[in-house]
Amino acid sequence: MNNINTFKDNAGETDAMECRRCGVCCTRHQAFVNPEDIARIVAYLGITVQDWERLYDDSRWQFAEYRLIRHVNGACAFLQYDNGLASCAIHPVKPACCAAWKPGPERVECKEGMRRG
Repeated sequence: MNNINTFKDNAGETDAMECRRCGVCCTRHQAFVNPEDIARIVAYLGITVQDWERLYDDSRWQFAEYRLIRHVNGACAFLQYDNGLASCAIHPVKPACCAAWKPGPERVECKEGMRRG
């Protein structure tokens, strides 16, 4: 899976900082989703579970009820950019693991984003 990691919590939490919307976390990690996450996302997008599986599910990894959101072009399928700022196409219903993500100045992903500008 190249340089992609799954993230589950804020292990090794650091000082909080405002998100710079660089998108690095969305390229370095694959979000995992549970059935509740999938139900919210499917309803929000107005698609079926079968559409979800075909378009967004990364079938290479399956663990009980948890699934991974597919990466497209090296990033989360829901990552989009607007005027150079990263945003999430499903932000109002983003997976719990994404909601739990806290940017911080000591996080590798945030350091990379700050280096990029």
